[in-house]
Amino acid sequence: MTADETFDALVRQLRKADDQTLLKIVGVVDRLAKRGPLDQLLQQHRLRLAQIRPPRPMTPERLFVLPLEELIVDGSAWSPGMMRVPRDRLSRLIALTFARLDRELLTALRVRLQGRTMNDASLTLEIGRELWPACTVAVGEVLDSGRQSRDPEIRELQLPLRIAQHLLPVAEAVVTTVWALPPKPMEAFDKSAQEHIASLLGLAAAAGKDCFHLVAELLVNRSELPLSIIEPVLSGDFEWGARERQQAAAMVAEACQSDMVRLFRSIAATPATAEPRHLLPPLQSIVSNLESLLDVTTKIKFDHRALRKLKTETFELILARLGHALQEQLLPPFERLDDPEADVDWRRLEQNAAAAANLRLMGKRIGLATKIDFVFSRALERYRAVLQPAERGSAGRTMLDPVVMDRVRIIELLFGSRAAMEVLAPFRSDPGDHHESRPRHDRSSPATRAA
Repeated sequence: MTADETFDALVRQLRKADDQTLLKIVGVVDRLAKRGPLDQLLQQHRLRLAQIRPPRPMTPERLFVLPLEELIVDGSAWSPGMMRVPRDRLSRLIALTFARLDRELLTALRVRLQGRTMNDASLTLEIGRELWPACTVAVGEVLDSGRQSRDPEIRELQLPLRIAQHLLPVAEAVVTTVWALPPKPMEAFDKSAQEHIASLLGLAAAAGKDCFHLVAELLVNRSELPLSIIEPVLSGDFEWGARERQQAAAMVAEACQSDMVRLFRSIAATPATAEPRHLLPPLQSIVSNLESLLDVTTKIKFDHRALRKLKTETFELILARLGHALQEQLLPPFERLDDPEADVDWRRLEQNAAAAANLRLMGKRIGLATKIDFVFSRALERYRAVLQPAERGSAGRTMLDPVVMDRVRIIELLFGSRAAMEVLAPFRSDPGDHHESRPRHDRSSPATRAA
């Protein structure tokens, strides 16, 4: 078997692996001196690994990266000037930094870390207090040498190096604050979390504006709503005047706005075939953030025009995608529910109908409700036409079979309970009407209702 065939086999094995198998594979990869393309392979499973949290071996390299983790992004998502660290450049960032560390210190740390994992919080901080200051000095030396030699590699890594230079002095506060905060994405904070945020922002402010901006960027990146970060900036207990607080809060708002614009562009670039259930989460994030920022426009000064433009464009995108979903994605399977040859995926249809209804509510929160309602009222007529009673049972009764009830369910999700009752009324026109005895499709059967 060639190396490529072996790698392809490993890719297939990882896709089918349960949690325990995945943990074993990660353990093997972690022990390799040179991981090469295996790192990229594990990248595809990073979200799953974050959920099962395998015990990773503690190494100086991992401890160096730990304070930067919240700002690490995939290389494909990174662009020049973006205040993030591209994952595909981490190995070079580590190599350049560690080349300037004291060899004896690094050797001693590796000996102390043998057999220990990143789950050991006290050892993480103990070693970090030795490693992070040394890395701060080393990063500064790398940047200085780059300015003197105009090294192209250092120039390419200049932004990640500067991020490390400004965050490492407050590394312990960053790490312990992230540990104390709710999981990402953060929504509401209790008093303890607010105090942690205010304390971290105070330390960052004392370290300088570059450090403060990065810490604020890090917190915004973790947060569902920017208002949760802006409030501690405006009222936190640190020695800043009103003007400095205003500037910092505006910076947080603009950073959040930039992230929303990037997210909006990625959604707008998705093909028209993207289903409502896949569009819903990112659009929910944008709409929630829009509302949060609009709430603070009276408190802070930033580019409100860009915010209003994003609001308009988001509404128009929701409107366009809903029109397409109602006509092209939901109506065809809705029509084919009674066709045993169609093999309609009921769960998928139901999820997309529910997502479309949520998108409708979101659109009405940020735009003209009548536009959204018009799209749905026009679509309702097409769905209603599919449900015209066509079959009659004995004594002139209309058959109220499982397919009819499935269609009524979709109409209820999309257009509300009132519309569902109206389309159901003809089937119940006879007070003595009863359900016709007819076999009910099993929703769990793969032949009729794919999970």
